[in-house]
Amino acid sequence: MANGKARQQVELPAEVTPVGPGSVAVRTALTRGVERMLQSDPAARQGVAEGVHGMRTSTRRLRSALRTFGTLVKAEWSLPLEQELKWLAEVLGAVRDLDVLRDRLLRASGDAPEALAPLFRTLAVEHERASGRLKAVLQGDRYRALIDLLEQSVIVTPVRRDAEKLRRSELPSLVGEAWKSVKKRGRALRPTDPDKDFHEVRKRAKRARYAAEDVADALGKNRAQEARRFAELATKVQDILGEHQDAIVAAQEISRIVALHPYDIPFTLAAHRLFKRQMRLADRSRERFFKVWNQLDRKKNCRWLNP
Repeated sequence: MANGKARQQVELPAEVTPVGPGSVAVRTALTRGVERMLQSDPAARQGVAEGVHGMRTSTRRLRSALRTFGTLVKAEWSLPLEQELKWLAEVLGAVRDLDVLRDRLLRASGDAPEALAPLFRTLAVEHERASGRLKAVLQGDRYRALIDLLEQSVIVTPVRRDAEKLRRSELPSLVGEAWKSVKKRGRALRPTDPDKDFHEVRKRAKRARYAAEDVADALGKNRAQEARRFAELATKVQDILGEHQDAIVAAQEISRIVALHPYDIPFTLAAHRLFKRQMRLADRSRERFFKVWNQLDRKKNCRWLNP
C-alpha cells in the first residue's frame, strides 16, 4: 500500500517483441520499474533495510530508463518526473548509505568494537534521524503524488510519435550514448586520479548497464544475448568501483567522527587503524578496476551497439 489503500497490481503492457514498436520497450521498462517500487513499498515503510534498498534501486532504474528513452518520450512529462525520482532517491539514500556504512564498519571492526563505540553511536543517531525523515516522506502527499503519476504513466505513457516508428535495430543506439559516456571516462582513468573520477565512471557504468538491460528484451535472440553479456561486464565494473567508493566514504566518515572526539585517545587509535584498513581496500579496488575494465572495453562486447 502506497497511500493507505490497496493498489492493484501493475499490469505489464503487451509483451515487448523484436518486431514491435520502440514505444513498447519504453512502456515495459517503466512498468517493470513501477512494479518493483510498489513491491518494495511495504518493507521500506517498516524500515526494513532490503525494502529501502529495493525502493532506492527502483528509483534509480526508473531515472535511467527516462534518460535512455529520453528522445522517445515527451520532455515536459519526463523531466519533472525525473526530478521527483531524484528527490525520493536522495531521501532513501540517506538511510541506505548509513545501513551499508554501519554494516561495513562492524565487519571491519574485528576485535575492537568497544573502542569504536563513539563511531557506532554517532552512526546510530544519524540513522535514526534519516529513518524518521524517510518514514515521514513515505506517508506524505508528495510521495503519494509521485506514485499516482508513475501508475498513470504505465497506463498512458507520453511517448512521441516517432517512438511508434522506431525499429528494433535502432534501440541499441540509445544504449550507445551511455556507452560512449562511460568509455571516454573509463579509458582516461589513471591509478593516481582523484577518487571522484573513479566514482563518476561507476555511475556511468551503472547507467550503461541499466540501459542495456532495458532494451535487451526487444532485440533478436543473438543481439539480446550480447546485450546481456555487456550488462554483466558493466556490472562487474560497477561493483568493483562500488567497493572503492564504499571504502573511501567509510574512511571519510571515520575521520569526520574522530574529529568530534579529539580527547578520546583509545577511540582515536582504534579508528585510525580502521581508517587505514579502508584506504588499503580502496587502493586494492583501484588496482582491480583496470583488469575488469579491460574485460568490458573490447570491440566484441560492443558490436551489438552498431545498427
